[in-house]
Amino acid sequence: METPTSRLVLIVDDNALNRNMLTDYVESLGFEALSAENGQVGMELVAKRVPDAILLDLDMPVMDGFGVLDALRENQEWQHIPVVMISGKDDLQTITQVLARGAVDYMPKPFKPSILKARLHASFERKDMRDREQELLRNLERSYRELREAEAGRDALTHMIVHDLGNPLSVIKMNAEMLHMGAMAGLPIPGDMLAERVDHITSASESMDLMIRSMLDIAKMESGQLEPDLQSIDPAVVLDALKSRFEANASEAGVQIVLDQPGESTLVQLDPVLFERVIANLMANAFKYAQGASTLRLRFDPAANPAVVIVEDDGPGIPEDLHERIFEKYYQSKAASGNTRVGIGLGLAFCRMAMDIMGGSIHVESASPTGSRFVLTLPPISP
Repeated sequence: METPTSRLVLIVDDNALNRNMLTDYVESLGFEALSAENGQVGMELVAKRVPDAILLDLDMPVMDGFGVLDALRENQEWQHIPVVMISGKDDLQTITQVLARGAVDYMPKPFKPSILKARLHASFERKDMRDREQELLRNLERSYRELREAEAGRDALTHMIVHDLGNPLSVIKMNAEMLHMGAMAGLPIPGDMLAERVDHITSASESMDLMIRSMLDIAKMESGQLEPDLQSIDPAVVLDALKSRFEANASEAGVQIVLDQPGESTLVQLDPVLFERVIANLMANAFKYAQGASTLRLRFDPAANPAVVIVEDDGPGIPEDLHERIFEKYYQSKAASGNTRVGIGLGLAFCRMAMDIMGGSIHVESASPTGSRFVLTLPPISP
């Protein structure tokens, strides 16, 4: 059963008596009614509020019923409004013309209330069906757009992964080829040169391994399949080991690693493997993307409440509007005039997820006067 004012019916008729009679009858059925004395006024009302059905007279001054039908048909938003023509003309030619120009039904004057009621309900059902079809089409179009966007994102992701893995692979291939060429030529390879080539290969392979493991572990963390192996560890020991491990990378990038350590050992409940990889990701990003940085500072502050580990560089920094976005999976910021670092799209997402499952957190803030400061808030210190 229709609820009052749930439907809006527009009545367009130049005869005031007909308008009033139709208005009273439509309202008696529980519907809202609007009326207009000619087609032009009727179209002005349609522009303000689209009705659910129109009861339309044929012969009117200014704009007749045919003019209204033509105006409705030319507008994509209005062309599907059900129109019931009510006219004193009942010849076959007129009825045929009315239906051909868009009316859904025709009633001769004087109208019979019971028939008009049935025609209105049929018009509402027609409109409802059309609205459902349109909603379905909109949903299908939205799903299609989302599918295309997902495909485009997948293609971009594939390109990004191939590119990111290709960089260290090129380093490995180049150094291996140089060693091979020297061996084939029977040339002696100085020990320092051999050590340098091996260091480059080792560093590049570790970079590839870090990216691959990050992709796999992100998938595990998202599905809840990766449980942290929490142990009492000293973050200062981890920072010291990573400082030694990244000295070659720092030297190549022209960056000095500065380690600020507390005076005594402090234990924190962390997964040693995940925590080490979080710091390694942050350090690797600094060497790659903090262009112009001269110092990378590592600091463990157990006296803070809660305790924190800080990885800070004095490079160009990260714009504040990207401080959250850089932690999104597969997000890559665009370089601005070569001054904005570009994330690989995996490392920082891994860092945030890893810190979350260990009971900590991570955020980035601007350092002073320049640079970026990644702050890792740690779980409570072990007693």
